[in-house]
Amino acid sequence: MVMTPTITKYMIRHFLLSFFAVLFFLLAITFLFDFIELMRRTASRPNVSIEYVIQMTALKLPSMIHHLLPFVVLISSLLVFWRLTKSHELIVIRAAGVSVWQFIAPLLIVTFLIGILNITAFNPLAAATFKNYERLEDKFGMSSPNPLNISNQGLWLKETKQNTQYIIHAEKIKQKEKSLQMDDMSIFETDQNDRFQRRIEAQKGTLKNNIFYLDNAWIMEVGKPAKFTEKLEIETALSLDKIQDNFSSPETVSFWTLPDFIKFFEQTGFSPLKHQLHWYSLFASPFLLCSMLLIAAVFSLNTNQRQGGILIQTAMGISVGFFLFFISKISYALGASASIPLFLAVWSPSLIAIPLCLFALIHREDG
Repeated sequence: MVMTPTITKYMIRHFLLSFFAVLFFLLAITFLFDFIELMRRTASRPNVSIEYVIQMTALKLPSMIHHLLPFVVLISSLLVFWRLTKSHELIVIRAAGVSVWQFIAPLLIVTFLIGILNITAFNPLAAATFKNYERLEDKFGMSSPNPLNISNQGLWLKETKQNTQYIIHAEKIKQKEKSLQMDDMSIFETDQNDRFQRRIEAQKGTLKNNIFYLDNAWIMEVGKPAKFTEKLEIETALSLDKIQDNFSSPETVSFWTLPDFIKFFEQTGFSPLKHQLHWYSLFASPFLLCSMLLIAAVFSLNTNQRQGGILIQTAMGISVGFFLFFISKISYALGASASIPLFLAVWSPSLIAIPLCLFALIHREDG
């Protein structure tokens, strides 16, 4: 029997109602705990008012939705299937000749679309709000020092333009408004075969508006005497914002702009690993949500209530869902440390969970 539009709409409506109810509940709990934590962290800072604490908590909340969605799908699916079982509606639907695949398919489609909407439409908003949250943390001195002051050895940068590579080093750096001021700068230029072409030593330098402004610079080229100039300007693709974005968390970068940042990091010598991992994990997130729904189906779709143990099966479903989420985080951490390939780090939890759940449902459906 083909599933009727009435049953399909009925299933989707109840799933969405449960989804938004669980989402609101988990967001409220998250907001409360984050607010308490920020109150604790700002207790010794009289310049941070409660209005700022509320603002920071609200700015951080959208970024938490990405982490909460797997649990929202899992719990809302368990609630829907448990309600259908308890009210005997599931028995009626199955007696009408509707297979488990027919009434799970619409929910899988809706879940997958929620995942797509999350990464394409909601993620840019969450990235922007989380970036503002981190700026407020820096403003009130609640985070670690500015990542540009990375060590006593200064800052190293790399840039490739056409057939020339630039390796830039500064002993001391300091951010001032929209510019980056550097002392004791060295710029090494090599060709595409790593042959030395030119070296520039400058007493001071400023990176502003994609230009290096060098003061008291010595220019040394192969086979030529050293040349001194008081002022020298070198165009660059580097900017203060791009350098800062490299050190900031990938969660502050929108899904749509992540590829450009990854390409930029590869050209300038920064490691793009954490941004690549985050970008790939966003692609895999809709499949992780579908895995959670299938886990709920495996442990909830029991039409024979005489077997009992509905609450036990529901608890088992929640436990397995949490275990899958835990495994995905371990896999992500292994990928971030370059211990396993990015593909395995991102896709292995879903690629393992989905076939296992489908096998379990086939076994239950076809005996």
